[in-house]
Amino acid sequence: MKLLLLLVIIAVGGFFGYPLINEDSSGECDALERIAMRTFADIKDKSPQTQGTVAEQVIGQLLQGSSKGQFAQAAVRNQFPDLPVGAACALLYWKALVDPEGFRKDPTRLRP
Repeated sequence: MKLLLLLVIIAVGGFFGYPLINEDSSGECDALERIAMRTFADIKDKSPQTQGTVAEQVIGQLLQGSSKGQFAQAAVRNQFPDLPVGAACALLYWKALVDPEGFRKDPTRLRP
């Protein structure tokens, strides 16, 4: 029983802790904003319809640098009102990490 409890604690700690450590961020929503900016900036198709202009990318980086997770918190709170904000941000972070193409198509959809 103690081993099972220890495994659950380690899994929960990894679920919430890895985004903070990997992105060097102060919270799950800040980590979500950072990976979202990287994911959307790394579009393989370089056509003008999908690739943002340099000005859009600079503005995105400025907003991401000054936000510290507030934009992601507001978006997640509206999209997932029944989940705690930190849990929803961590869940979307893992989606962006595991399935970046699916995250680009629909960032808030959790089902495949």
